Amino acid sequence: MWERIKEILEIKARHLEGLLRKATVRGVGIGYKVVGGEVTDELSLVVLVTRKLKPLEDIPPSHRIPREIEGVRTDVIDVGVVRVSPPEPTALRRDRLRPAPGGCSIGHVRVTAGTMGCLVRRGKERFILSNNHVLAATNLGAKGDYILQPGPADGGRVPEDGIAELAEYVPLDFSGVNQVDAAIARPFSQELVVDEILDIGVPLGAGDPELQQEVLKSGRTTGLTRGHVGVVEATIDVLYGERKVRFEGQCVIPVPGFSRGGDSGSAIISTDRKIVGLLFAGSEEATVFTPIRRVLQALKVEL
Repeated sequence: MWERIKEILEIKARHLEGLLRKATVRGVGIGYKVVGGEVTDELSLVVLVTRKLKPLEDIPPSHRIPREIEGVRTDVIDVGVVRVSPPEPTALRRDRLRPAPGGCSIGHVRVTAGTMGCLVRRGKERFILSNNHVLAATNLGAKGDYILQPGPADGGRVPEDGIAELAEYVPLDFSGVNQVDAAIARPFSQELVVDEILDIGVPLGAGDPELQQEVLKSGRTTGLTRGHVGVVEATIDVLYGERKVRFEGQCVIPVPGFSRGGDSGSAIISTDRKIVGLLFAGSEEATVFTPIRRVLQALKVEL
């Protein structure tokens, strides 16, 4: 299957810019073709749109998605407007927790709140993993900045709710192509955090996301939810406020309600408790996450 995916990736690369210029198109990836509501075993080029335009006759020819490209059939998925959303006030997990597990509220002192994903390691040190926009205030943070649990939007205050200091983050490039939205924080004390993820348990290492794989996430706003990986190797535009940021190599969970604002930073976990990704954006219709091995490599850490 991966040989076929590589072939389709080459086709995707040749046609990506043309597809992204079409009306309502926000991304392109690879997934199984869906026919009549049933998932087939045919790999297709998946075009991610904010909304499907119907009828076809009303769409200008220059903005229509071809039925196939270089012999590969296309599919169209409605993902809505994918963005990094502010946390919703109706969160399930707003409490101060000590020791703090994955899945709880956390945030840089200058942001609102996101989700503590999991713990990662570099040598003998343990760090909290979440997003740049959660732990580093979207490139505005500096090493040593206070990280609060719960996050400021959930009542976290300095100094009493400080749990860690910002250690490192991968800067977001607003004019280029990004691989990850990720950061790590160093706990003030190792006794303040635990490896457990709420409602899931202790993860059993890293895994790779696969098409149609069932996955879980444990997040600050919506708690424990289930879905499946519908698209891999996606290039997608994500809104950070009013700014559009492009990412490549991402995965999409096309399940309404899988996540909401404030779930950013959640670990995406397979049913055998392997962490396969890091959630960072979404919409009412879909959730976007980065494969975990890409995150670990970017930050030079391991699970």
